[in-house]
Amino acid sequence: MLDRLYDVWERRDVLRMLTERGLRQKYAGSVLGYAWSLLEPALLIATYFLLLKIFHKSYPMYPLFIASTILPWQWFASTVNSATGTLRQNSRLITSIALPREIYPLADVLVKTVEFVLSLPILLIVAWIYGVRPSGYVYALPLVLVLELMICVGMAMLVSSLNTVLRDVQRGIGIFIRMMFYLVPALYPLQRLTGSTRRLDSYNPMVGILEVNRAVWLPGYWTGWRPVYFSVIGAFAILAIGFAVFSRVERLVLKEL
Repeated sequence: MLDRLYDVWERRDVLRMLTERGLRQKYAGSVLGYAWSLLEPALLIATYFLLLKIFHKSYPMYPLFIASTILPWQWFASTVNSATGTLRQNSRLITSIALPREIYPLADVLVKTVEFVLSLPILLIVAWIYGVRPSGYVYALPLVLVLELMICVGMAMLVSSLNTVLRDVQRGIGIFIRMMFYLVPALYPLQRLTGSTRRLDSYNPMVGILEVNRAVWLPGYWTGWRPVYFSVIGAFAILAIGFAVFSRVERLVLKEL
């Protein structure tokens, strides 16, 4: 895996070019441009807030409650969805230019990472409205962001390669992501789950990441470090599996393209 990453680093200029191209394509012909990076998450937060306000009594400072977890979740979900078809979309480049194939899913990861960073002002604005300052858990935030980046990279490698040899993957990933969203504590606190249900949910590597993101602003919902331990284990496992599968099926990928 390290030698493949070194090859990518040697061609980082191409990686930067592909990332810039992805960002330009997102905003090409758009009147609002960068404003969409703020408008999309803002509308999503407002939608969930209104729906849960209508059908269920919401939690205190619920817009902040949602914003602190929806943004990192969207980073993960959008990365996986985007990376799934990236090798097929770039098939001409892959078959005509000698580049490390990992560059293409990595470019998708970087594009979605930039979009995540650009969406953070929404979270800061919501926190400012409620007069909330970051808690001491903010010092753990860099750790979980690195863990999420590792998960995004590993999943991008995994789904992009598998989708090339198994066309059903793209449909299945969409369903998987939607199911995962309701199984992780994004719209509800982990505290609401009890016993074996909470323990089982804690095994999901995204749960610890979301818990720290929420605790930065709403530490009263913190349930302990146990989910974060599984996030660490899961991040390294997913990264290793993603690169291993990508390397294993690379020849099949070239045949399919």
